[in-house]
Amino acid sequence: MKIKLKTEKLQELVSKAIKGCSNEPSKPEMVTYISIVLKDHRLTLTTTDAVSYLYLTEDKVDGEDFDVVVRAETFAKLIAKMTSEDTSLELAGKYLNVIGNGEYKIELPLDEEGELIKFPDPLDKIDIKTVEANYTIQLSTIRQLLTVNRPALPTDDSTCYAGYYAGESVVTTDSFKICGTAIKLFDEPVLIRPEMMDLLDVMTSEDIKVYIDGDTIIFATPDCVVYGKTLEGIEEYKIDAISGLLNLDFPSECSVSKDEILQALDRLALFVDKYDKNSIYMTFTKDGILMSSKKSSGAEVVPYKSSKDFNEFTCCINILMLQTQIKAHVLDEITIQYGLDNSIKIVDGNVTQIIAFTEDDRNK
Repeated sequence: MKIKLKTEKLQELVSKAIKGCSNEPSKPEMVTYISIVLKDHRLTLTTTDAVSYLYLTEDKVDGEDFDVVVRAETFAKLIAKMTSEDTSLELAGKYLNVIGNGEYKIELPLDEEGELIKFPDPLDKIDIKTVEANYTIQLSTIRQLLTVNRPALPTDDSTCYAGYYAGESVVTTDSFKICGTAIKLFDEPVLIRPEMMDLLDVMTSEDIKVYIDGDTIIFATPDCVVYGKTLEGIEEYKIDAISGLLNLDFPSECSVSKDEILQALDRLALFVDKYDKNSIYMTFTKDGILMSSKKSSGAEVVPYKSSKDFNEFTCCINILMLQTQIKAHVLDEITIQYGLDNSIKIVDGNVTQIIAFTEDDRNK
């Protein structure tokens, strides 16, 4: 069994497919493999992280029907280094021959009986071409959510808050910061795993069909399918309380240049260390935002572009959180609302972010 295709195309497919793998030692070995199948000249590469499955397809590929599972890391690194115009893959017993600039033999994984491994395929009994999609969403919407909502996800959390709450708005939070994007994806709330959302970024078609059946959710375009399960615990997600925080009214508001405040924060960060708990002081003055390190060894004023209902106000805030949230914005100007004793609000079009204050050492 042998297939042949342009090296550039194979590199593109493999570089995307590898994103569906996982290197977590606690997961089954299958998460370190790539399935390569050619059927009726349609090539499909499949990977999994044990929950979500990523399928990438390419039509009109030369070769005979082909079905093999290979270790992802070795295969991906080899294909990435190929410079030949074409690359051929040939099954030779318990080896995969990769023929391009030279010929390389990759030993294939075997099961307990010494036979070639078969990759699980949850889509095997589901023909999504014959099923009407529940929804159609846009790739540009997904990429906006990945840009603005992803920074508010917890970095290490196995609870329901690890996911994207897709209800009346799409909400993410790590309890210190909240991001809400006023986009409604589905009629009923769905909790999307962050790993699954990340995989959608490999898609290229703007229209994405979505199929939902119980806890199964499938995102599909003509050449890419992401299959998986929704995140458990949506009934425990305190969306009403979180939405209440996003909708809080703040007494005062100002707007500043995104670039100017990021550049100032970048300079100020040089004077903030672990003993400061990564925190700085922000003082809303008459002319602009005065930002200073806790030791007063660095200070800079970012002038307002506009100001409304001004009141002088000082808060203590994590500089890393502030930088991350501001970087997620698209517009050249950002609007900051302030005046409450627990947080500030940043608004950019349909995106709202809440950043909680840190402890002010001066009040001890």
